[in-house]
Amino acid sequence: MEILLDTANMAAIRRAVEYYPVDGFTTNPSILSGVRDEVRTVLAQFKELIQPSQTIHMQTTAEKAEDMVSQAEKLTDYFGPNFHVKIPMNPEGIKAAKMAKAKGLKVTVTAIFTAAQALIAAKAGADYVAPYVNRIDNISGDGVSVVCDIIRILDNYGFATKVLGASFKNVQQIQALAVAGCQAATMTPDLIDTFVNHPYTVKSLEDFKKDWERRFKDSHITDYL
Repeated sequence: MEILLDTANMAAIRRAVEYYPVDGFTTNPSILSGVRDEVRTVLAQFKELIQPSQTIHMQTTAEKAEDMVSQAEKLTDYFGPNFHVKIPMNPEGIKAAKMAKAKGLKVTVTAIFTAAQALIAAKAGADYVAPYVNRIDNISGDGVSVVCDIIRILDNYGFATKVLGASFKNVQQIQALAVAGCQAATMTPDLIDTFVNHPYTVKSLEDFKKDWERRFKDSHITDYL
Protein backbone atom coordinates (compact mmCIF):
# COMPACT_ATOMS: atom_id res chain seq x y z
CA MET A 1 0.00 0.00 0.00
CA GLU A 2 1.26 3.47 -0.90
CA ILE A 3 1.21 5.76 2.14
CA LEU A 4 0.69 9.45 1.46
CA LEU A 5 0.55 12.46 3.78
CA ASP A 6 -2.62 14.53 3.70
CA THR A 7 -1.33 17.85 4.96
CA ALA A 8 0.47 21.02 3.97
CA ASN A 9 2.13 21.51 7.35
CA MET A 10 5.78 21.44 6.37
CA ALA A 11 7.13 20.82 9.86
CA ALA A 12 4.87 17.77 10.22
CA ILE A 13 5.77 16.59 6.72
CA ARG A 14 9.52 16.85 7.31
CA ARG A 15 9.26 14.93 10.56
CA ALA A 16 7.13 12.19 8.99
CA VAL A 17 9.45 11.88 6.00
CA GLU A 18 12.45 11.61 8.32
CA TYR A 19 10.98 8.69 10.25
CA TYR A 20 8.54 6.88 7.98
CA PRO A 21 8.36 5.51 4.41
CA VAL A 22 6.23 8.14 2.66
CA ASP A 23 5.17 7.61 -0.95
CA GLY A 24 3.65 10.99 -1.64
CA PHE A 25 1.55 13.95 -0.61
CA THR A 26 -2.02 15.16 -1.04
CA THR A 27 -3.68 18.48 -0.39
CA ASN A 28 -7.00 20.14 -1.15
CA PRO A 29 -8.24 23.74 -1.04
CA SER A 30 -9.34 23.36 2.60
CA ILE A 31 -5.91 22.08 3.67
CA LEU A 32 -4.09 24.89 1.87
CA SER A 33 -6.46 27.50 3.29
CA GLY A 34 -5.55 26.37 6.81
CA VAL A 35 -1.82 27.01 6.41
CA ARG A 36 -0.42 30.31 7.65
CA ASP A 37 2.24 30.57 4.95
CA GLU A 38 1.47 32.01 1.55
CA VAL A 39 0.29 29.40 -0.95
CA ARG A 40 3.20 30.30 -3.24
CA THR A 41 5.61 29.47 -0.42
CA VAL A 42 3.89 26.16 0.33
CA LEU A 43 3.96 25.10 -3.32
CA ALA A 44 7.66 25.94 -3.55
CA GLN A 45 8.35 23.90 -0.41
CA PHE A 46 6.49 20.92 -1.84
CA LYS A 47 8.46 21.22 -5.07
CA GLU A 48 11.75 21.23 -3.16
CA LEU A 49 10.72 18.37 -0.89
CA ILE A 50 9.30 15.82 -3.31
CA GLN A 51 11.56 12.94 -4.34
CA PRO A 52 11.56 11.10 -7.71
CA SER A 53 9.88 8.08 -6.11
CA GLN A 54 7.05 10.16 -4.60
CA THR A 55 3.83 11.49 -6.08
CA ILE A 56 1.99 14.70 -5.31
CA HIS A 57 -1.76 15.11 -5.73
CA MET A 58 -3.09 18.67 -5.71
CA GLN A 59 -6.60 19.88 -6.48
CA THR A 60 -7.63 22.48 -9.02
CA THR A 61 -9.65 25.48 -7.89
CA ALA A 62 -11.47 25.90 -11.20
CA GLU A 63 -15.09 24.87 -11.83
CA LYS A 64 -15.19 24.47 -15.61
CA ALA A 65 -13.51 21.54 -17.33
CA GLU A 66 -11.38 23.64 -19.64
CA ASP A 67 -10.09 25.73 -16.75
CA MET A 68 -9.36 22.61 -14.69
CA VAL A 69 -7.24 21.23 -17.51
CA SER A 70 -5.45 24.55 -17.95
CA GLN A 71 -4.56 24.57 -14.26
CA ALA A 72 -3.52 20.92 -14.47
CA GLU A 73 -1.08 21.69 -17.29
CA LYS A 74 0.47 24.59 -15.37
CA LEU A 75 0.77 22.56 -12.17
CA THR A 76 2.33 19.64 -14.06
CA ASP A 77 4.85 21.99 -15.66
CA TYR A 78 5.68 23.31 -12.18
CA PHE A 79 5.94 20.04 -10.26
CA GLY A 80 7.05 17.66 -12.98
CA PRO A 81 6.05 14.15 -14.06
CA ASN A 82 5.03 12.91 -10.60
CA PHE A 83 2.21 15.44 -10.33
CA HIS A 84 -1.38 14.19 -10.30
CA VAL A 85 -4.15 16.74 -10.67
CA LYS A 86 -7.03 16.20 -8.29
CA ILE A 87 -10.27 16.71 -10.17
CA PRO A 88 -13.69 16.75 -8.46
CA MET A 89 -16.25 14.02 -9.04
CA ASN A 90 -18.92 15.91 -10.96
CA PRO A 91 -19.87 16.27 -14.65
CA GLU A 92 -17.32 19.04 -15.29
CA GLY A 93 -14.70 17.01 -13.47
CA ILE A 94 -15.31 13.88 -15.53
CA LYS A 95 -15.15 15.96 -18.70
CA ALA A 96 -11.89 17.46 -17.43
CA ALA A 97 -10.50 14.02 -16.61
CA LYS A 98 -11.10 12.85 -20.17
CA MET A 99 -9.49 15.99 -21.58
CA ALA A 100 -6.53 15.80 -19.21
CA LYS A 101 -5.83 12.16 -20.04
CA ALA A 102 -5.97 12.98 -23.75
CA LYS A 103 -3.15 15.45 -23.07
CA GLY A 104 -1.10 12.86 -21.19
CA LEU A 105 -1.71 14.34 -17.74
CA LYS A 106 -2.07 12.27 -14.57
CA VAL A 107 -5.47 12.44 -12.89
CA THR A 108 -6.86 11.68 -9.45
CA VAL A 109 -10.64 11.98 -9.27
CA THR A 110 -11.54 13.04 -5.75
CA ALA A 111 -14.59 13.30 -3.47
CA ILE A 112 -15.80 9.80 -4.36
CA PHE A 113 -18.70 8.58 -2.23
CA THR A 114 -20.04 5.62 -4.21
CA ALA A 115 -18.68 2.72 -6.22
CA ALA A 116 -20.70 3.93 -9.21
CA GLN A 117 -18.84 7.24 -9.15
CA ALA A 118 -15.53 5.39 -9.07
CA LEU A 119 -16.56 3.31 -12.08
CA ILE A 120 -17.34 6.43 -14.12
CA ALA A 121 -14.06 8.04 -13.06
CA ALA A 122 -12.12 4.93 -14.05
CA LYS A 123 -13.82 4.84 -17.44
CA ALA A 124 -12.80 8.49 -17.90
CA GLY A 125 -9.19 7.38 -17.46
CA ALA A 126 -8.44 8.34 -13.86
CA ASP A 127 -5.09 7.12 -12.57
CA TYR A 128 -6.46 7.21 -9.02
CA VAL A 129 -9.91 7.51 -7.47
CA ALA A 130 -10.14 8.91 -3.95
CA PRO A 131 -13.10 7.68 -1.87
CA TYR A 132 -13.76 9.52 1.40
CA VAL A 133 -14.01 6.70 3.92
CA ASN A 134 -14.94 8.48 7.15
CA ARG A 135 -17.22 10.99 5.44
CA ILE A 136 -19.15 8.05 4.03
CA ASP A 137 -19.42 6.66 7.56
CA ASN A 138 -20.69 10.04 8.78
CA ILE A 139 -23.70 9.89 6.44
CA SER A 140 -24.69 6.47 7.78
CA GLY A 141 -22.79 4.60 5.07
CA ASP A 142 -19.99 2.07 5.33
CA GLY A 143 -16.83 3.63 3.95
CA VAL A 144 -14.75 0.47 4.07
CA SER A 145 -17.48 -1.52 2.31
CA VAL A 146 -17.74 1.11 -0.44
CA VAL A 147 -13.99 0.94 -1.04
CA CYS A 148 -14.13 -2.87 -1.14
CA ASP A 149 -16.85 -2.61 -3.80
CA ILE A 150 -14.73 -0.14 -5.77
CA ILE A 151 -11.73 -2.47 -5.68
CA ARG A 152 -13.86 -5.39 -6.82
CA ILE A 153 -15.47 -3.46 -9.68
CA LEU A 154 -12.19 -2.08 -10.99
CA ASP A 155 -10.65 -5.53 -10.80
CA ASN A 156 -13.65 -7.13 -12.53
CA TYR A 157 -13.17 -4.94 -15.59
CA GLY A 158 -9.40 -4.75 -15.62
CA PHE A 159 -9.04 -1.02 -14.98
CA ALA A 160 -5.53 0.21 -14.22
CA THR A 161 -7.02 2.86 -11.93
CA LYS A 162 -5.71 2.73 -8.36
CA VAL A 163 -7.81 3.36 -5.27
CA LEU A 164 -6.49 6.13 -3.02
CA GLY A 165 -8.41 5.90 0.25
CA ALA A 166 -8.88 9.24 2.00
CA SER A 167 -10.71 10.80 4.95
CA PHE A 168 -9.68 8.53 7.82
CA LYS A 169 -10.24 8.89 11.55
CA ASN A 170 -8.55 5.74 12.80
CA VAL A 171 -5.98 3.11 11.92
CA GLN A 172 -8.58 0.34 11.78
CA GLN A 173 -10.17 1.92 8.70
CA ILE A 174 -6.82 2.00 6.91
CA GLN A 175 -5.91 -1.52 7.99
CA ALA A 176 -9.23 -2.82 6.67
CA LEU A 177 -8.52 -1.22 3.29
CA ALA A 178 -5.03 -2.74 3.24
CA VAL A 179 -6.55 -6.18 3.82
CA ALA A 180 -8.95 -5.53 0.94
CA GLY A 181 -6.09 -4.64 -1.42
CA CYS A 182 -6.53 -0.86 -1.59
CA GLN A 183 -3.44 0.40 -3.42
CA ALA A 184 -2.96 3.69 -1.57
CA ALA A 185 -4.10 5.67 1.45
CA THR A 186 -3.56 9.29 2.38
CA MET A 187 -3.62 10.26 6.02
CA THR A 188 -2.53 12.90 8.50
CA PRO A 189 0.91 12.56 10.09
CA ASP A 190 -0.60 11.83 13.50
CA LEU A 191 -2.34 8.76 12.08
CA ILE A 192 1.00 7.41 10.87
CA ASP A 193 2.30 7.86 14.41
CA THR A 194 -0.70 5.86 15.62
CA PHE A 195 0.24 3.11 13.17
CA VAL A 196 3.60 2.72 14.87
CA ASN A 197 2.80 3.24 18.52
CA HIS A 198 1.16 0.62 20.72
CA PRO A 199 1.15 0.56 24.55
CA TYR A 200 2.17 -3.09 24.70
CA THR A 201 5.04 -2.47 22.30
CA VAL A 202 6.21 0.31 24.61
CA LYS A 203 5.90 -1.98 27.64
CA SER A 204 7.82 -4.78 25.92
CA LEU A 205 10.69 -2.45 25.07
CA GLU A 206 10.75 -1.06 28.59
CA ASP A 207 10.93 -4.61 29.97
CA PHE A 208 13.84 -5.45 27.65
CA LYS A 209 15.69 -2.36 28.85
CA LYS A 210 15.08 -3.09 32.54
CA ASP A 211 16.19 -6.72 32.22
CA TRP A 212 19.37 -5.76 30.40
CA GLU A 213 20.29 -3.01 32.86
CA ARG A 214 19.59 -5.25 35.86
CA ARG A 215 22.28 -7.66 34.66
CA PHE A 216 24.63 -5.57 32.56
CA LYS A 217 24.13 -2.02 33.92
CA ASP A 218 24.86 0.68 31.34
CA SER A 219 26.87 -1.47 28.93
CA HIS A 220 25.78 -2.24 25.36
CA ILE A 221 25.72 -5.49 23.43
CA THR A 222 28.50 -4.28 21.14
CA ASP A 223 30.77 -3.95 24.19
CA TYR A 224 30.97 -7.75 24.21
CA LEU A 225 32.22 -8.22 20.67
